[in-house]
Amino acid sequence: MADLLKPGLVLALILLLIARRWNLGVVLALASLVLTLLSRRSLIDLGRDALIALSDPLTLRLIGIVVLILALGEILRRTARLDGMIHSLEHLLPDTRIVFALIPALIGLLPMIGGAMFSAPMVNRIGRELGADAERRTFVNYWFRHIWEYVFPLYPSFLLGAALLGLSVRQASAILWPLAIVSLLGGVLFGLLGLRRQKNSEPAQTQASLRELALSIWPIAVVLLLSVVIGIDLIISLLLTILLLALLHRIGPRQCWDIARHHIRWETVIVIAGAMVFRQVLEATGSIAAAAQALIGARVPIAVAVFAVPFFAGLLSGLGTAAFAIGFPIVLPLIGNSPLDLGWAAWAWTGGFMGVMMSPLHLCLALTRVYFEADWGLLYRRIVPAVLLSTAAAGLLAVVL
Repeated sequence: MADLLKPGLVLALILLLIARRWNLGVVLALASLVLTLLSRRSLIDLGRDALIALSDPLTLRLIGIVVLILALGEILRRTARLDGMIHSLEHLLPDTRIVFALIPALIGLLPMIGGAMFSAPMVNRIGRELGADAERRTFVNYWFRHIWEYVFPLYPSFLLGAALLGLSVRQASAILWPLAIVSLLGGVLFGLLGLRRQKNSEPAQTQASLRELALSIWPIAVVLLLSVVIGIDLIISLLLTILLLALLHRIGPRQCWDIARHHIRWETVIVIAGAMVFRQVLEATGSIAAAAQALIGARVPIAVAVFAVPFFAGLLSGLGTAAFAIGFPIVLPLIGNSPLDLGWAAWAWTGGFMGVMMSPLHLCLALTRVYFEADWGLLYRRIVPAVLLSTAAAGLLAVVL
């Protein structure tokens, strides 16, 4: 029971402090300290974990990518590329609300680190136009980005989850596609419903709009072409695109310094650092796996355990790969894997994914909340109903399968 109590107390502390509007990076640093002490480890151990996490190339890479994406977004705003992109899409599509959801969904097809930050400036611009508050803008940018994770094979978590369950990519997609539809429905119900319909009143000029879209979207297309198609490192791709934009629009060192000082939310760096340290402490203490095993040992009902073990692994880590890698091997003996019961598989998968979507440690959620300056409590009033809808659909799917 102690193995359940420790991460439970730490999670309660995190939720309490973020509800009081503490900086999430500071909260996670404090949570790391508390978990270290509860696990009877020393401050030297915590310092070692922090050093490992902060010097990890993945941490440094993530910080670099997010800072460069924020800089690119500000340059696109200054050069009117964002306005041009949105203006052209509003002319090409019948309803601005569709554009509002479409942009994060399209960016979400490419599971790059920091992708939610890529779409945030555009979503922010359209959301303000539609009269959406900060929490709705955050939810739309966050939720629609992740509607593909049930079916899209470019996501590492999807590939890992299918492999752990012994399913091919095609089999996993065939089982889980109804949940992707329900996830889309949840985004519409809790993100778009209630917004006024807004249609462009000017006569449609398809050719001009397509030309304007091409001229405005090329910087993002260049980043994706370099990083995804050609395979150049994302940081280099971002730097090259920013340099090209700076040369074309004569953005000099003084303007670059102004962007760095006043238009990059450096709080995001603190959030990333805190999250990576906390994850290192979780891994070093073995807290997630121990809690999952304790839950199984407590003889909870199978249906609860199959959902809850991946859910809490996802909630505590904020990572789909961690939710599946920790949760699935523990619950597989409960659901049988020869042959695998597909209903239980969908139920366990949803548990892990919903844990990740609920997690304040999920960097897409944490960073975009900072960007939009959204209130945690009001934001969760949109996320929780969407999660409950997906969970109910997974329960029904488990019965049908």
